[in-house]
Amino acid sequence: MAATLCLTSLLAFLFGGCRDDGHPSGSHTTHTDPDAPKTIQSTDLAEFSAAFYLNTRYRGDEEHRFEFIVSPDEGGTSVARETNTGISAPADRALTDALAAVIAKNDLAAQNGLYDVTAGLPPEYQAYPFEAVYASGERLSFTVNNNPYARWAEEVYDLFAAWFSARGTDALEPELETSPVTRITLVLADGENVTCYGGVNVREENAIGGETYLLEKDADGREMFGTETAQRILFPDDFYERITAIVASSGLEKKYAFSYYDRAAGNYGNHDEGYFGWGGMTTADNEPDSDTQKVSLHLEYESGHRVSIDTGKPSEIEAMRPFLDELTAYLDSLF
Repeated sequence: MAATLCLTSLLAFLFGGCRDDGHPSGSHTTHTDPDAPKTIQSTDLAEFSAAFYLNTRYRGDEEHRFEFIVSPDEGGTSVARETNTGISAPADRALTDALAAVIAKNDLAAQNGLYDVTAGLPPEYQAYPFEAVYASGERLSFTVNNNPYARWAEEVYDLFAAWFSARGTDALEPELETSPVTRITLVLADGENVTCYGGVNVREENAIGGETYLLEKDADGREMFGTETAQRILFPDDFYERITAIVASSGLEKKYAFSYYDRAAGNYGNHDEGYFGWGGMTTADNEPDSDTQKVSLHLEYESGHRVSIDTGKPSEIEAMRPFLDELTAYLDSLF
C-alpha cells in the first residue's frame, strides 16, 4: 500500500449592471487627442489614478474590483489609497518610482489621449479612466474598456498589495485557506535519486504501537517502492501543525491561487504546464522541463481544500528551493 501511494503520485506526474458613461448600451465611442504625446520623458510620478477589474487577482472573498490613487491631501502630503477598502498611507518615492516603472514597462503612454468605449458591457469589461501626472508637468490619461487579464493591472495590484502589507495593512490580500494541513505527499526527483515522504497504510504486522497509518520516507533511488530501506515512524503529535506553519510562511497558497491563468495561451491551464507562481518564467518562454529534476507536492486541508503541484520547470523548482529545503529539513529530522 505504501508503494501504491507514492508510485501513483510519481507516475501520474512523470508521465504525464452596467456603467455606460451616458451612452446607449452597446454603442461604441472612440476618439483620440492628436496632441497627446505617446512618450513620457519623466520618471518622477506625482499623481496616479487607476481603477480596474481583474479576473486573476482578488481581495477578501473573491472581490475583483480595485481603485488605486496617489494624490496630495489637503496639507499637500502625497497619500496612497485604495477606495473600495478605504485604506490609505503616506506615499513614498519607492511606491511612485515602482508605479512609473510599471507604466513604462507596459508602454501605457501609447494610449495617451485615447477614449475608446463600448457601453453596456459586463462589469469586468466596463470602462475606467487612467491618469498619471508627472513632476515635469507631463500627463498621461486614457479611458478604454477594461481588460480583466491586463498585465499592467496585475502589476499595479501586486505592487500596492505588497506595499500596504509591508505597512501592516492586509485589506488587499485574498482570503486564503486557514484550516490546517491534514495530509501531505512530497516526491523529489534529482537525477537517479528520488525521495518520497508521506503517510502510508501498512498491514497489522508492520504496525507501530498498534498504528497502521504511518509516516514514511523512502529514498532508495528509482527502486524505492517496496524496498527494505523505507523508513516508517509514528506521526509526531505536532506534525501537521509544523507542516501547516511551513506552508503558510512560504506564501504557497497565494502563489497557487494567483497562478492559474496562462497569459500566452489565454486560458487557465498554467498549472497543467507546470507553472505555479514561483519563478519568473511563463509558458511564453518555452522553457523545457528538466531531464533530472521533478517536484510533486500534494496537500489536503481539514476543509477539504487541496493543492497539487507537479512541475519539472527549472525556474519553478529553483524558486521553490528555500521552501523545499525548509520542508525536507523538518521531515528528515524526524527519521
